[in-house]
Amino acid sequence: MPTANFYFRQRIRVTTRLRFAAAMMSIGFYASPASATEQFQTPDLSSLPIGSALQDFEFWRAGEPDPDHWTIVDRAAAENIPSIQQSGASREARPSLAIYKPVRGMNAKIRAQFKLIDGSMPSAGIAVRVTSPNDYYFVRASAFEQRLSFVHVVDGKSEEIADIDADIRPNHWQSLEVVVNGNSFKVSLDDRWAFTAFDYSKPASGQFGLWAERDDVTRFNQIEILSLTYADD
Repeated sequence: MPTANFYFRQRIRVTTRLRFAAAMMSIGFYASPASATEQFQTPDLSSLPIGSALQDFEFWRAGEPDPDHWTIVDRAAAENIPSIQQSGASREARPSLAIYKPVRGMNAKIRAQFKLIDGSMPSAGIAVRVTSPNDYYFVRASAFEQRLSFVHVVDGKSEEIADIDADIRPNHWQSLEVVVNGNSFKVSLDDRWAFTAFDYSKPASGQFGLWAERDDVTRFNQIEILSLTYADD
């Protein structure tokens, strides 16, 4: 039987919020509700002109609108479809969000391919339960740190809830997936479970989208969002 390595992190804040994360690096088990209805949505990038803005997204950086750094770029020889590219600002800038406007909810499965092309701290991520440009959760895949992290942003301030070492490679397409269900956040990298984090604050309905580091050049494609509605047992 393979040896299982578990990762736990617990914090108790003055707000009586209890959080913990568990990750198993060699084998994984995740239990999901037996009954659920799924509504699939995905941005259609193939119909958009190269260099055009993305109409179904809104863009934010440090709580301010930031539409000028995201665009549609042409497919490369090995890519089947165009991509969304974030061409970063300066090293002094803040991380950027691209929020998919048509979907809002509490529980969802979000998946995207990403490619880290350039930047001082090459990282890419998925943002979930975005209630405002300064309040959301996100999963970050960092080639600079060789780490996969789960972070909560409240009033613009970030707090890391969970992290694990991971093989994140520049100039290489990889997949990232987050399944949000109640208090749990299941994270997978390249179709393999990485960890499941838990936040026992009251779940809030929000939007979902992409996260990019400040001055990075990062591409995303094959973005898929499944709105999940779980039935009571």
